[in-house]
Parts: sequence; C-alpha cells; structure tokens
Amino acid sequence: MSKILFFDPPDRKNVYIDTNVKVGAPSYPNLTLAALAGSLIDKHDIKILDLDLAADPYKSLLDEMRDFKPDIVASSANTPEYLIVKDMMYKIKEKYPSVETIVGGVHVTALPEEAGKESCFDVIVIGEGDTVINELLSASSLKDVPGILYRKTSSKERMRTEKRKLIGDINTLPYPAWQLFELKKYKNSRLSSRKNPVGLIETSRGCVFQCNFCNKLTFGSEYRAKEPKRVVDEMEYMIKSGFREIHLVDDSFTQDIQRAKDICIEIKKRNLRFPWASLSGVRADKVDFEFFRLAKEAGCWQVGFGIESGDQNILDRINKKISLSRVEMAVKLARKAGIDTFGFFILALSGETEESMKRTIEFSKRLPLDIAKFDICIPYPGTPYYKELKSENRIISENWSKYICHQIDEPLFNHPNLSWATISAYYKRAFREFYLRPGYIARRFIRSLKMGDVMYDIQYFLKCRW
Repeated sequence: MSKILFFDPPDRKNVYIDTNVKVGAPSYPNLTLAALAGSLIDKHDIKILDLDLAADPYKSLLDEMRDFKPDIVASSANTPEYLIVKDMMYKIKEKYPSVETIVGGVHVTALPEEAGKESCFDVIVIGEGDTVINELLSASSLKDVPGILYRKTSSKERMRTEKRKLIGDINTLPYPAWQLFELKKYKNSRLSSRKNPVGLIETSRGCVFQCNFCNKLTFGSEYRAKEPKRVVDEMEYMIKSGFREIHLVDDSFTQDIQRAKDICIEIKKRNLRFPWASLSGVRADKVDFEFFRLAKEAGCWQVGFGIESGDQNILDRINKKISLSRVEMAVKLARKAGIDTFGFFILALSGETEESMKRTIEFSKRLPLDIAKFDICIPYPGTPYYKELKSENRIISENWSKYICHQIDEPLFNHPNLSWATISAYYKRAFREFYLRPGYIARRFIRSLKMGDVMYDIQYFLKCRW
C-alpha cells in the first residue's frame, strides 16, 4: 500500500476573484482529483488537499507533507495553474527529494517538452490519466506505461513512452472519491446554484466538433458516453455523499440527444428531486423542446449555451458549424420550458473586428438570456488558435498565470485586427451594455422576486466592476 497525496493548486483568486467575474466565482471540489482518487482508494492510503481553502497554501501543503508522509504527490494543471503547480512541486522536492512527483492535465499534455525540462516532475502524464498511477505502481518498468514522460534514474534524459489510447468504455470508471473532501466548505453564488454544496459530474467525454479555440488533446474528438442508468446511479451516489445540487461538465451533453432525454427520464422514474444544471454550454443545434421539457421536469433549472459570437462570418471562421438563427431558437425553447438561460460569448476570436464584436454585443442583447458571460479568446496551448498565432509570431507573453479569459491587464498576444486596448474596452463594454439595460434590469427584478433572489442580485450588482 502506498500513501498518495493529491493537491489542487490555489487558483480561484487568480482566475476569478481578482477579475470582472468575481461575483460568479465557482466553488467546487475538484472532479479530476476525485476521479483519480476513485481508482486508487480501495488499495492505497489517499488524501486530497484543496489549497483554495487554505489561508496559507504553501504552509498547508508542507504541513500535510510532514504529517501524512506520502510516497507520491500528484497534481493536475490547466494553463493558468501550471506555474504555481511547478513552484509547489519544487518546494516539495527541496524538502522531500525522495517523494515521487507526478503532474498531468491539459497544459502538460499540450506542452510536455516544457514540463520535461523541470526537475521537480518525476513523471509527466500526457492525455487521459485515470489509470496511470495504478499502472506506475504495478509496472516492472516505467517504459511499459503508455502516455508518460519520465526521467531515467541514471541520467537527466527524459524518455517518452508510446501514446496512451483513449479509454474505450467510460462506464467502467469508478465513482469519484467525494468522501475525501469536506463538502460543506464549498459554496457557489445564487447566480449559478440553487443549493450548496454543488458537485460536478462528467457523463461523457470527447467532442466531435473542431472549434479552433478548443483543446482536444486530452479527451480527443471521439464521443464516449456513460449509459443513462450509470449516470443516474452516480447522481444518486453524489446526493448520498452530501451534494445538494449537481452540475454537468460534459463538452457536449446533448451530442446524443436521446441519451440526454433518457437520463432525464431515469431521474424522473426514480423520483429523485435535486436541482441540476448544464453550465458547460450545450450546442444550440443539438437540443429540442422535448429535451428542455424533460430536463425541467427532472430538476434542471439552468442551461448554458456556447454561443461564442453574434457574427455568422466569425462563427464560420472558428469552425463552430452553427447558425445564429438556430442559437436564437434554442434559447427561446429553453425559456419556453421554464429553464434559466446562460449565454457564453467570446471576444477577440480569429478574424474578429470591432464591427463583429459590436454584432456579438447586439446579438447577446437580442436573446432572452438570464445571464451572459463574456470572455476574451485566450490562445491556450494545444489549440489551433494558439498554433495560428504562434506561427505568426503574435504570442507576446507566455506568462501562463495570466492566461485567463477574464483578465485584461497584461497583453498576451497581438491580434491581427485588434489592439489589446480595443479588446479590453469591448470586454468591459459588453458587460455594461448587456446588464445595464432598463429592460433587462426590470426583467431580472421580476425573476428575482419570484425566485427569492432580490437581495442576492443587489449584492452582486454592487460588487461588479462596471
């Protein structure tokens, strides 16, 4: 039996609290680490340390190292988290050089050679990492474990093993180890939740679409889904674990719309009553009114739409493969079913101009949305957009901690058509124009009266950076 410590880096302040969207900053226990722990907890001594909850993250990490004495320390890093994960691993190695360190996640999957230069990482996981640690512990040689970059013990040379295959049947994955978290410490705002704590569930992996701002290197483009019974079994397990609301994080929950409907039917059949939402953004061309009706009856109160742009030429340029008319229809169908609508928009996309950003803002105001969120299109490593800008020498900063779609302080790239100052100005303008409309304020007030959210909305309004 090995002692394994997972840590979730402290990124909530950097990614949300210090930005324009701080009032809606999410607070979830980490699904990735819970899932990794789920495949290990029966055979090993596992702990998960969420450093977002710590007053002093570095002290908390080193105190846990001292008290728990793990054999392995592992973490997962997206791009804004990568530098702090690296720094924390160096701190661990300085004090506990014999501990084996493992890092995975979307950033190191996109740039494994960058991570491979760092002596703080013993093993770098490339791609899906669900079973890697079990394989590392049972393998006679690291070269037999696919999808990793490791250092030879006799030298500083890194060795890369064969590419890891995608997991064929994700129904076989164990449930996430939610018992390793103090769930009562997590609280989301009323903008994105009805009850706390809120847990995340992944019912499918992979997205067959190829939007140029999206990274497909970890889960790929092959759609793989859990069966409806398995999904609802897992939802029941989450409620029993202490969650009072569930949010879906699938890339495309309604890719197989009949499966999505069957999940709603299964929830109803079991007479389960809990609020849930699909906030990661469903595709407007993969929904219909029957789905929204069934979802509402099954407890869905909010659905997010990945709209991105209000300019059809830009949607075509980024390979979204969707029409504005279909977006408008889908949002109206959700509203007709009585579900709150959340629209996601992105500025500074490929081919973007001032005129196209104006059209996006105008389109957002035309839709019957309860909430709109505007982001700046950050060229994350591993995306076609990053490759496009990198090949044109337009990436001007690789300070990964600033690769946040809500921050406007540090220029990250030179857009072909737009200055950073212009992008920043339209980012601020989008929020002001959408939320400060008399018609929207009146509609929101009526909704808040019905939902009991008036005082919450007033607090959030006062906290916003207009």
